Amino acid sequence: MPKYQIIIGRSENIDFTGVSLGVPAKIDTGAFRSSVHASSIKETKNKDGETVLKFNMFGHPSAPVKRPMEVSRYDKLAVRSSNGEVEDRYEVTLKIKIGPRVFNTSFTLADRSSNVFPVLIGREALKGRFMVDPSRTSVKRLELIKDHDHLSAEDMEI
Repeated sequence: MPKYQIIIGRSENIDFTGVSLGVPAKIDTGAFRSSVHASSIKETKNKDGETVLKFNMFGHPSAPVKRPMEVSRYDKLAVRSSNGEVEDRYEVTLKIKIGPRVFNTSFTLADRSSNVFPVLIGREALKGRFMVDPSRTSVKRLELIKDHDHLSAEDMEI
């Protein structure tokens, strides 16, 4: 464990190493797993005949540029959402940077288009690395909500 933990706020801009910088993320100590907005998720064979998972990461109002991804290491698991519904999701490992820390952590791929934040960081990624101060934030949430002008406040999970 590091000598001291870094204090982060309830929302942070994070970097996906080699993919995208400054992506707004909700820090959620109530969620076990982390999740990232993804679309066009499908298993396919690559040119070597290996089964791979292809998907577009982002393409969300708060992270509009779609990033095509292909991974050969992934899992499929059942995830219970905050509303109690269980759904099958793919889980991939991605390298991220929060504050000065760079590390690999797992993300489930989900449609987060009805959420203000395209990324949710859960306890699994936070444990032993960060302390969360809910009075802090590096993201202007109201600006993100403006990106969701097609949704009403009741429709959004904030």
